[in-house]
Amino acid sequence: MICVTLGRGRHSALIAEWKEAAEEGAELVELRIDCLRREPDLKRILKERFTPIVVTVRRGSDGGIFRGDEEKRQRILREAIVMGVDMVDLEIDIADKIPRFGKTKRIISYHNFKRNPSDLADILEKARGLAADYVKFAVPAPTLDDTCDVLEAIQSSSAKVPTIGVGMGDWARFTRILNAKYGSAMTYAGFNPERTFAPGMPQFFDLKDDYYYDQINAETEVYAVIGDPIGHSLSPPVHNAAFRNLEMNKVMVPIRIPAGKLKESIGGLRRLGVKGMSVTIPHKEPMMELLTEADRAVDMTGACNTVVFRDDKLLGYNTDYHAAMDSLEYALGGRMDPELSPLLDKQILILGAGGAARTLAFGLSRRGSGVTICSRDDEKAVKLASEVGCRSTSWGMRAATLVDIMINCTPVGMHPDVDSTPVPPAGFRPGMVVFDVVYRPENTMFLKLARDRECVTVTGVEMFIQQAAMQFELYTGMPAPLETMRSTFRRKIGAAQL
Repeated sequence: MICVTLGRGRHSALIAEWKEAAEEGAELVELRIDCLRREPDLKRILKERFTPIVVTVRRGSDGGIFRGDEEKRQRILREAIVMGVDMVDLEIDIADKIPRFGKTKRIISYHNFKRNPSDLADILEKARGLAADYVKFAVPAPTLDDTCDVLEAIQSSSAKVPTIGVGMGDWARFTRILNAKYGSAMTYAGFNPERTFAPGMPQFFDLKDDYYYDQINAETEVYAVIGDPIGHSLSPPVHNAAFRNLEMNKVMVPIRIPAGKLKESIGGLRRLGVKGMSVTIPHKEPMMELLTEADRAVDMTGACNTVVFRDDKLLGYNTDYHAAMDSLEYALGGRMDPELSPLLDKQILILGAGGAARTLAFGLSRRGSGVTICSRDDEKAVKLASEVGCRSTSWGMRAATLVDIMINCTPVGMHPDVDSTPVPPAGFRPGMVVFDVVYRPENTMFLKLARDRECVTVTGVEMFIQQAAMQFELYTGMPAPLETMRSTFRRKIGAAQL
């Protein structure tokens, strides 16, 4: 179950937000009474109860902002119990001072913002002995192994009493999703994106619509997208929508792995039972050293964006490469001869010299295209061209270079800088194929200018969907539900730009 945490400075705002959360489908709400700036009036707040509730009055040492003294705080908790609220949250050190009364259930909680204590099992045992209906703990989890410890602690404690557990911090955000697999009685989520109550807390709509939290159970298979940063990734909502469309008990979660930490994280990923993963910056190149087997695209481009765990093997693929080539060939009318690419002998200008440019340059050269690399950093362009075996030109010549296909692999035009373009209008000629790997927004200024000049355009959205569909088939052995993935992707990029 998802418990939506609400906290406002004014009584009227708290009540209004509670009502709104109920209307949006919240089934359980935590009211953070400590956020109120005036003396709490529980009678006013609880006059109309829109959902079952947990009443929490969190003190500063446990991450709250209660302004009164401890005696007053405990008095508010007792008053809530007398008024018959569904649950109260009582910290482990004060739980024995507040006796059970009526039907109100007791969440006995433990918070530690500094470390994950070595004696956590003993602490949870103590909490269970304090007339607990639920035990809750929140501790830091700065490494992947720590997050595994947190999830396994939930599983162990849940065998004795319903337990709620989370790892705190951006690194451990995914524990607030996967805790359902390990038996957590609930997870906490924010409702208003402008208010954050705990580090790493997800939003209600994300858990509900992107992760299908309430459908995750012990049998759910785990997939991941890894990188740093990773919070922006749209792979989880797209893949999770596809899994649910085909009624597959699987979930993809984002796991942040910093640069230089990939090798030591593989053991933790195995411990989590990860079956497959999407690999993004900065791990596409370092992942190659860890693969047991790799497809030809990985060997050719020097980058891996997809991994499948099979027995003790790590199988690597580059679906970016295949999706980009397929998208460009389709824009040229597709293959009339299975052995002959329509990209043969086409003159192509690639803007940028990063990872995406590298993948495209290698793929297009292999298909017999005449590739030219152009970057704002001339040295990078020359270096990449030397590695690929193609030409380079200066950034100032980009609009004057006569080509059949122009590809933007730079971030120019990406949201929120939507009015920028890497090429001025004079650089486009009727009949050219123009491809932008940027997908936020889908219709970049680069593509708008190209259409105005009667060019054939290919969007970054289509490339993303095609590579994700290939990943899906590698993960599941089933054809991907393309329309579900496409509509989910567009919903997410549309929401991100509001």
